Amino acid sequence: MRLSKTAGIGVGVLAAAALAGLAALAGTAHASDVGAGKTTAKTCRAWTGSHPPYAIWLSSVDALSPCDIWATGIPGVNTQSATVTDVLHWNGVKWTLHTSDQVPASLDPLPAITAISAGDAWVAGGDVSTDGNLQTLIAHWNGTALTRVGSQNPGAPTGVDELDGISAAGADDIWAVGFYSLFDTNAHTSVTLPLAEHWNGSAWTQVAAAIPAAAPGAPSPLAQFSAVTTVCGCDAWAVGNYEVQSTPVPNERQVTLAEHWNGRAWQVSPTPNDGNWDTLLAVSAAGSDDVWAVGRHGDPVKTLTEHWNGHSWTIFPSPSPGRQYGKAEGVLLGVTVVSARDAWAVGTYSNSPYDKSRALVLHWNGSSWRQVAIPHFGPKGYPNVLLSVSASSSGNVIAAGYYSGLVGQGQQALVIRLP
Repeated sequence: MRLSKTAGIGVGVLAAAALAGLAALAGTAHASDVGAGKTTAKTCRAWTGSHPPYAIWLSSVDALSPCDIWATGIPGVNTQSATVTDVLHWNGVKWTLHTSDQVPASLDPLPAITAISAGDAWVAGGDVSTDGNLQTLIAHWNGTALTRVGSQNPGAPTGVDELDGISAAGADDIWAVGFYSLFDTNAHTSVTLPLAEHWNGSAWTQVAAAIPAAAPGAPSPLAQFSAVTTVCGCDAWAVGNYEVQSTPVPNERQVTLAEHWNGRAWQVSPTPNDGNWDTLLAVSAAGSDDVWAVGRHGDPVKTLTEHWNGHSWTIFPSPSPGRQYGKAEGVLLGVTVVSARDAWAVGTYSNSPYDKSRALVLHWNGSSWRQVAIPHFGPKGYPNVLLSVSASSSGNVIAAGYYSGLVGQGQQALVIRLP
């Protein structure tokens, strides 16, 4: 049974990385999926390794089954806009790398992926246009080739457009989310608005997202989505953050944003906050009454986990194992939900402003979030970061990210099956 699909890692992670002191993490995000799928491999072996043989900074993973796993990222060595977005596929026998000159590297944001089958997968991100502005990027794998597909850019020509997450309910029902900005050339001011685009089987179209309020009667001047998950065609969630004005003293602060698609419109769903500069970076659902969203809050940043029970969002305590200036530290970048008693979240933490990033894995057992120890990959003291997690079942939970190789080897692909 197909439970939900989610992927995404967006600009919110840039802020999270900066606040967490994660100098190696220069992208956003996002991601995490649950689903079931098919494989065309005659022989299938579940992935039990850790390193596909590629130098790739993986940012998103989608595990359809033990023998049908998709991941995407950017080249881990000498990455620049002239390079291409990388797509990896595990077919139960081997990893295969797919690229195309039509699909340039999505550097900021890092690309997100969602898959329907071995012959139907989608990638979303951003690309610098010929006039120097960021525009949306969507690419499709049809089983033979990776090609770019037309997408909407409501902020063009002077603004910024990007997609940070993508999620499929079916081949003709896919959501991609992010943000766009509108620049007023006369006033030299801009606003940033959440962006939602939908694939109906033939074209991508923009669907109006709700604009949260910064203050009573005043729409927020900065709101954005980081990730999206779909339960069905009439039930999807997008999360991110927006800016509000606090009183009595005017003061800008960032708070979490969650919006629900009910089959007709996107509507803001109130979410709690645990401090200043809160954001949700990933979301996943096992059903209409079991949705988890994760991210970060505070300074130094600490992990944030929120749950939707069908009626309201609630914050649940989650470990932040790192230490920054004597305070807890950590950020969650991906989440996947298998059942009410089985969810996983991944991210990174460090133990000082000078400490290299370490991989973080948390597990929900139905009553609490607990840290799960995993090996360190690569040379001792070099960065390990997990940016996305996906599951097709309790026995096939796949996390993806990167570890740093020796000097000159760049970022290496990291794909591990969690306990």
